[in-house]
Amino acid sequence: MVVVMLVLVLAGVAVLGAVVVLAMGRGGELAETHPDYPRLPLGAEGRPLSGAEVAHMRFPRTFWGYQPHVMDEALRRVAHALSERDARVAVLEQQLHDLRHGSGSVGALHGLDGLDEPPPNGNPPAAPPPLTKDDRP
Repeated sequence: MVVVMLVLVLAGVAVLGAVVVLAMGRGGELAETHPDYPRLPLGAEGRPLSGAEVAHMRFPRTFWGYQPHVMDEALRRVAHALSERDARVAVLEQQLHDLRHGSGSVGALHGLDGLDEPPPNGNPPAAPPPLTKDDRP
């Protein structure tokens, strides 16, 4: 009976020691897992996300419903696409407002901020020579 008790105590100590070693991170790592579903074809290759892509999304199903990590990824991509479009629309609306109210220059709308500024030497630019009868089409 004492031998059985001694074997059980040694087995318990061995299991406890293995748990401590694994908890300290010295037992190695698990193999990297790969998802068991195809990648979502949303906005692939850097192109913008279209409404048709969102309307035709089909998610892999599980016994209890949809896979949460797939849904989270899809919703994150749709939210990112909407945020980008909102920012782009805001910029375009501001440019349209500036153009309508004359507060911005045409050059500023095209990224050419210095079109309306005088040259650095203070002299106005020379006007092009007038067209002669021979120069006209």
